[in-house]
Amino acid sequence: VLRISESDATPKVANDITETSDPSEETRMILNMGPSHPSTHGVLRLILELEGETVERSKPVIGYLHTGMEKTAETLSYAQGSTNVTRMDYASPLFTELAFSLAVEKLLEIEVPPRATWIRMLMCELNRISSHLLFQATNGMDLGAVSMMIYGWREREEVLRFFEKVTGLRMNHNYIRPGGVAVDLHDGWQADLRNLLEIIPPRLDEYDDLLTGQPLFQKRLQGVGSLNTSEALALSATGPILRSTGYDWDLRKDEPYLAYDQV
Repeated sequence: VLRISESDATPKVANDITETSDPSEETRMILNMGPSHPSTHGVLRLILELEGETVERSKPVIGYLHTGMEKTAETLSYAQGSTNVTRMDYASPLFTELAFSLAVEKLLEIEVPPRATWIRMLMCELNRISSHLLFQATNGMDLGAVSMMIYGWREREEVLRFFEKVTGLRMNHNYIRPGGVAVDLHDGWQADLRNLLEIIPPRLDEYDDLLTGQPLFQKRLQGVGSLNTSEALALSATGPILRSTGYDWDLRKDEPYLAYDQV
């Protein structure tokens, strides 16, 4: 935690905050969050102006994790591209692989076998579950619910075990590739999937009791960082963030890809 006063060496990037803040206001504080902070899961710096626990203004400083993936992709073939894009998001690697593969297939007019299409859907939906579990775990940890971190990682581990059996890797799979998938599902995948369905859904009630059922958790979230539909659309928000504002939009239903129009 760092408090910046007039005598401190204020970073240039924060001038628009510190110069307009009233230095005589003892309740105001300028804090540097990052670029390395326990609650951040990607390196980011935020220069925050606080009034108690309320963030009045924020100045983001990005670029610490710039890896030049677009430039790297210029030297790769289409077949090699999945090894690059799978590292764009360690929590949702199969989705970045899918987006790349769909683009290549559209450009080259490649027809993907039906079985590969359904395997892609299965794997991506499981990746969606593991990603949301990671969010719940880390979000709970950041808000003080350490038990939620343990539970979320516990259930996510079950999905990662399935991924490892299918792809050979827990993350950064390089599994979805232009033209289909790297390999077929392993023998006994149905039993493994049923095991997942027996383990994870019943435990969601624990999350509800631990998080949404707790007054302290509600107090820390309700009315904080609210977003309405017009703001979400202006910021190009999608998925559950957009739907949380009451806007009925799901890409799988409204602009279906793969075989989502068949389910």
